[in-house]
Amino acid sequence: MTKVLRQVGIVLLATLCAVPALAAAPEGTWIGGFKSRHDWVFMKVVLTGSGSAMSGRADLPVQGEYDLALSRVGARGFAVTFEVPGRDANLLFEGTQSGDRIKGSVRQGFGFSTFELIRAVPATEAEFAAFSGHFAGSDDRPLLVYFSPSGPAYVDFATGRMGTLFRTDVDTFVSGPTLLAGYPVEVTLTFARDAGGAVTAVTREARGRSQRLLRATPYRTEPVRFQSETANLGGWLLIPNSPGPHPAIVMIHGSGPATRQSLLPFADVFARHGIAVLVHDKRGSGQSTGSYSRATFEELAQDALAGVALLKRHPDVDGARIGLQGASLGGWVAPLAASLSTDVKFVIVEAAPATTPAEHERARVERQMHADDVDRETVVRALAYMDQKFQVARTGEGWDALVAASDRATREGWASYVNVPSTLDNLQWHWTHILSWDPRPVLERLTIPVLALYGELDTIVSPEVHVRRLQDALTRYGNKDVTVKVLPKANHHFFAASTGGPAETGRLAQFVPGYFETRVAWVLDRMEPSASPR
Repeated sequence: MTKVLRQVGIVLLATLCAVPALAAAPEGTWIGGFKSRHDWVFMKVVLTGSGSAMSGRADLPVQGEYDLALSRVGARGFAVTFEVPGRDANLLFEGTQSGDRIKGSVRQGFGFSTFELIRAVPATEAEFAAFSGHFAGSDDRPLLVYFSPSGPAYVDFATGRMGTLFRTDVDTFVSGPTLLAGYPVEVTLTFARDAGGAVTAVTREARGRSQRLLRATPYRTEPVRFQSETANLGGWLLIPNSPGPHPAIVMIHGSGPATRQSLLPFADVFARHGIAVLVHDKRGSGQSTGSYSRATFEELAQDALAGVALLKRHPDVDGARIGLQGASLGGWVAPLAASLSTDVKFVIVEAAPATTPAEHERARVERQMHADDVDRETVVRALAYMDQKFQVARTGEGWDALVAASDRATREGWASYVNVPSTLDNLQWHWTHILSWDPRPVLERLTIPVLALYGELDTIVSPEVHVRRLQDALTRYGNKDVTVKVLPKANHHFFAASTGGPAETGRLAQFVPGYFETRVAWVLDRMEPSASPR
């Protein structure tokens, strides 16, 4: 049974809608939603074919459901029908199309609700390049429009709002109430072009207010390539328009694959305030060679230091004012890199673990499951699984029993919390190179200024576990410039949260107040550029 079935409580038969005989065929991409017992459920539906030969797939990203195969898809006259199979029942959507909208009813057994779908127009990264950039009003806190790893997106620095954009017309994009939702529509961006076709402005409509914002260019973006010891890396150097040479930061990714685009909103604020920023594709991602899945902390640290070397050679960068910033896994890597080079003059870590990864992982599982209101018996089984996994990782014995336990975790629906290993070789490699790594000796060696930010509701790197350990290690041998701040109501990624658990991620909408300002003000205070944070 899918998560959406449990949450919606009405059957999972999805019948889309009707198409007037002379209107555009239903083939294509639609976004919309329907009302569940408690909230709107956002959905994206892609239909292909025509008539009885139609097929399709659906995403319900806020619920964490993707690529759901539709069955019994068909169009006849004004009606389009399809089903999304569920363990107990199906959602049935039945509606009528009027132009580029479809409205109707959605039923599950005796449950009933209404739905609406809006035709969406896919936008590739190349097509979206015309819209990407900054748009500013009188308060100088711009709207950043960019192509994220998951598609078109925006960050409104005036409000802290961040969201996915869905194209509904040539120059019009919409976004919904949360990070991943496009419906109900809460933000509409309508771009304006000059006589030559270049995008020069955008009108933002949100909550009954309309504001025209003009294109701005607070910094230039320079493509770069640089060589680490075991990888060739591609990225961007963001160079402020203000007079240089500038202080600079190399940003370090968290876990998993990641490209330069994923760091852009976080680098943007620095660059707008006189600080050059290097963002790159993590090794094995985007245009960078190597492997992220078999990268040691030392290799990732060398990647960061290769970026520092690039900055030191750049004429617009002050080589005596270069620092590192790392979040989550990058919170292990940034201090290590700084400890290996006198060229690094400051470090910013966000949601930085101060324990071994193994200890961190066990605590993460318990806190995330509690935050998602998982029953205590399941939490106990998950923690026992983690202990079993680490025992196999240390000894190499008991793999078959661990596979059986992994299968049980998958059947019972909690495998996503415990990171099921793919092979014994991979598990043992991670134990040797990652899970048993102790960050404390590295932290104790740092004598340069350090800013550490934590989220009060972070269930991945809990401040209750890590703040005191980090402070104790950093100050043990006399580092006098250590600033640690816990931001209220922030989750692991510094979004305003209620529980901090992974189940609520799709329902979040904005960064907590003060997050961006704190980072910029701290650097400006130590590096003394002329700008001041806004």
